[in-house]
Amino acid sequence: MELFGIVLSIPVAFVMSMAYCAVLAHAIRWVEGLRRWLYAVSLVVLAGFLCEVVLLATLGAIGSRAVVGPAFYLAHVVFFLLGTPALANVLLLRKRGPVVRRWYLAGVLCTAFAFCLVLLQYGVSEALYGVDGTNGPYS
Repeated sequence: MELFGIVLSIPVAFVMSMAYCAVLAHAIRWVEGLRRWLYAVSLVVLAGFLCEVVLLATLGAIGSRAVVGPAFYLAHVVFFLLGTPALANVLLLRKRGPVVRRWYLAGVLCTAFAFCLVLLQYGVSEALYGVDGTNGPYS
């Protein structure tokens, strides 16, 4: 069943990333204050995600949870949910012009990033809580 969810996440992420990037590229540019705020918050989210990846690479999921505490999984879920839109914001809302000139290319990059986030989510959840949610060290 998990494999079905992972495979189905790709087309869902593609459609949602394309829709978000299209709206972002065509509508948000006109509201300068909102553009700056979204860009700044997105940088914070991506920096937090980078810190999480460093923690996971050095300590693993169980070690990271042991060091950070219960807030680790909450932060992980926040990065999982906000990571893809944050990447789209950073790619398309930069003040000196977008990093990626075409919104649909940003959508493809966001789809690949979302797939990586899904795989990371499964890995962290299974490491912390077990495959069925009952036999992990923190279940």
